[in-house]
Amino acid sequence: MKKPDVAVVFEEGVSDEQFVEFKNAVSAQGLDVVVESRPPNGPIACAEWFIPTAIVVFLAKSYFDGFLKEAGKDHYQLLKSKLSQVTTKTMRMPRIEPVLFGTKGKLRKNNPYSLALSIYAEANDGNIFKLLLPKPSYYQDYEQIVVSFLNFLNDYHEGARVLGDIGFDTGIQPPGSTILLHMNEDTQQIEWVDHRS
Repeated sequence: MKKPDVAVVFEEGVSDEQFVEFKNAVSAQGLDVVVESRPPNGPIACAEWFIPTAIVVFLAKSYFDGFLKEAGKDHYQLLKSKLSQVTTKTMRMPRIEPVLFGTKGKLRKNNPYSLALSIYAEANDGNIFKLLLPKPSYYQDYEQIVVSFLNFLNDYHEGARVLGDIGFDTGIQPPGSTILLHMNEDTQQIEWVDHRS
């Protein structure tokens, strides 16, 4: 089965209204956009930054390598705008973050990243980028985070940036082929989050 170019997958029980609006806004001829629900996660045993969030946005390599080259930059600007709006609206909605259980010393007491929403994107080498979004109490400008992430992805897929540019240790194999990223508040740049720290 072919992967969609853009997808939003969310847990059952989460309202789909804004995701359907997002799909309607960014849909275009030649672009496969999917919005679907999934059953809630059951118990998961993994490092907390690798836990699937309640809402996942996925951007395939095909969007940058294929569709964007055909459609031009107008759609890219539209995607940045609409994805920023969905992210901001979702992160500002009242919600209860999932309760995490773990053995002593395994959970971070002040984890700044939300388990409500994350954005995944395909890399060139079979790996996946996962953008960790800060909880609303840690950061407010989600538009800047999303735009910076999409700009990084566009530069990366055009060959203008490489993994070393974001601080990634190219000598390691990321767990589950997932490269964790975040926005550095000081530099305002997208950077690798070292899962080992």
